[in-house]
Amino acid sequence: MELKTETTHILEESRLAMKTIILIFVFALAVFRPALTSDTFTIPGEVFEASGPMQLPQKTVLGLRYALLRHANAADRKALSAWLKAHSCSEVTFTLNSHSYRGILCRLAYCFGRGLLLYTADVSMSKGTIIDLTLPIP
Repeated sequence: MELKTETTHILEESRLAMKTIILIFVFALAVFRPALTSDTFTIPGEVFEASGPMQLPQKTVLGLRYALLRHANAADRKALSAWLKAHSCSEVTFTLNSHSYRGILCRLAYCFGRGLLLYTADVSMSKGTIIDLTLPIP
């Protein structure tokens, strides 16, 4: 009888341990799911022309800047081109020198795989600058 009680006790502890492991797994899955299924993707972009802050006659948009860019790596050419065709003039995030900024990335219809990035951040870019573009996938 004592062996049966001890075996039952061990089985109950094992079930409790399994339930605990399952609960931890479900909790971890719920917490880390956004990181596993991202609604964005990031590719490097190369700036081939950029402006300083524009002096507009009206004070509606202070410090508007632009950058003309393309893919930095040939392997990303098709992905950037497809994204630009599907999501032209969408809000994006770009990262330069470990700082992230927001902007609008528009497709240039007759410049294949090129984009026009409009932004107001006080950040300077020049020809050859590499930025990381974080592009949303709606």
